[in-house]
Amino acid sequence: MWMVTNRGFFSIVDKGDREDCLCIRGRVRGDMDNLLKLEPLKHYAEAIQESDLGDYRFRVYVSRDDWIMAAALLAEEINYPNFKDEVKRKQGPERAGTYLEVWSDLYELQR
Repeated sequence: MWMVTNRGFFSIVDKGDREDCLCIRGRVRGDMDNLLKLEPLKHYAEAIQESDLGDYRFRVYVSRDDWIMAAALLAEEINYPNFKDEVKRKQGPERAGTYLEVWSDLYELQR
């Protein structure tokens, strides 16, 4: 699953190598730090792994139950009428521009 949030961009997968755990992957350390500020994920903050060997530089394994609670909190945080404007406010115009490019590419699927 890809998640593009006002906290950052993440890929969440079940790598199958740790029972009942999901791997949260990110390209930007600050995104991972922002995500791991959520209460159910705070205790994983020191477990972020960094490597140039994969397509995502940063990753952390979390329990599936903790991820479910964190994902629910992400949904509860939605209190804005326009996502792109919220990203610009929280992460700056450069990140908002990157997300706009993704939005534009995906908009082509609608045509």
